Amino acid sequence: MAKEWWEGELANDILAVLRVKELTLAKFKASSPQLAVRRYLVDWLAIIFEKVGSSYGILHLSVSLMDYFMDNHDIPEPQLHLVALTCFLLAAKFDETENRIPTIEQLNSFVHNSFERSEFHAMELILLDHFSWNVDLPTAASFVEMFLVHSVLPDDNHSGRPLNNCAKARVYVRKYVHYFLEISLQDHKFLSFKPSVVTAAAVASARSCLHLTPTWKPALVELTHYEYFQICECVDLMLKAHDADEKAMSNSHAVVQSNSNVVLQSPASTN
Repeated sequence: MAKEWWEGELANDILAVLRVKELTLAKFKASSPQLAVRRYLVDWLAIIFEKVGSSYGILHLSVSLMDYFMDNHDIPEPQLHLVALTCFLLAAKFDETENRIPTIEQLNSFVHNSFERSEFHAMELILLDHFSWNVDLPTAASFVEMFLVHSVLPDDNHSGRPLNNCAKARVYVRKYVHYFLEISLQDHKFLSFKPSVVTAAAVASARSCLHLTPTWKPALVELTHYEYFQICECVDLMLKAHDADEKAMSNSHAVVQSNSNVVLQSPASTN
């Protein structure tokens, strides 16, 4: 198969299969005693993802495996890192090219070689048994390239005017969509939505932030099979998180500026 499957003849068939698979995902109960440290583990896996240089979908699949496993187990704190790393290893084995699968030694180095190889192997078997050896879980990343195909169209408007540069707009939309999908990984509330809803909401949120109108078009309805009212709750969560990020960044800049002013004024104040 061509690498860009979303542009091939099988795209619609693959999308249909993904939609069926996501209906079989277990309901996330948010019952894990370790739910409070979930955000830390997700951020930690994101750092490992960057350093290992894995493909984009690996992070989403590894977090998904970790979420559903943690949701059904009370994991001792010393074992949480082992669970997270083994989920990453399983995701890579399933969805990565062979030459890019990280080794146990490579992953173990992120915890200062705290675990034996045998512990990784044992945890792999525990995870595989829990998932009945089916780790082919659809994630929001599974839908992203397909949905990005029509994320920007020539007849879009930008801030009330006709869009001049469609290619440039697609670059910015892609960046925003990936940003919103990162947000969806960090908050377990997004697990209440189907992965395809999360991806569709990320596209709508990106278009909203970039002032592309209308926010949700007939072409996107046809592609995603969602009317806007079906994704609006997820969109609201994403945009609120985005506003919180911007506010935090603004406050951070204000503190830095304030500290800079203090430093600049301090020599005069001592004279």
